[in-house]
Amino acid sequence: MQVYCPESIKKKATFNNPKSQKSVRLISGRNSPTYSFGQNKISDADPNKIGAMVLSIWNERVNNILINYKELRTVVLIKSDDLKNVVVFETSTVPYPTENYRWEWNKNNNLIGFNSSSNLHKFTWQPHGSQFTIIEIVPPKSLYLEIDRPIETLDKKKILDSLGYQNSWLKISTNDN
Repeated sequence: MQVYCPESIKKKATFNNPKSQKSVRLISGRNSPTYSFGQNKISDADPNKIGAMVLSIWNERVNNILINYKELRTVVLIKSDDLKNVVVFETSTVPYPTENYRWEWNKNNNLIGFNSSSNLHKFTWQPHGSQFTIIEIVPPKSLYLEIDRPIETLDKKKILDSLGYQNSWLKISTNDN
């Protein structure tokens, strides 16, 4: 049973210097107030109410895992496009008290969550896909790996040939009963 999905980092442009990354957006999955709470009028609702719902979905998932495990950690891997530079860090995966955050809609109609005391942007929730992201600061003492030799790609044909693969190993059909 999978209890926790790995987080992924979203980066738009070609990226070759992960060491310079100050923060990352961890895509944690779908948190839907419509599905979980029956909240149908998302854009008309108070952003703090919707934000609290989004966080409560996250918190419930984390708390359910913490019932069986003493601690929950997320390992983050930031890699360059050429795979020669990598930054790795881990962080505690925790519930977030809803009262510690305030929410507002941005120009793209995404819900943005800010830490109430520091005013730092911590969360983004996209209602059109219910995607919830958590912004993590990259610790200054993260592990940094630099690979000096070229990374060789694997030749799929050579690997399949070495296994003696034959097309007869697969049977493809439709589910027409």
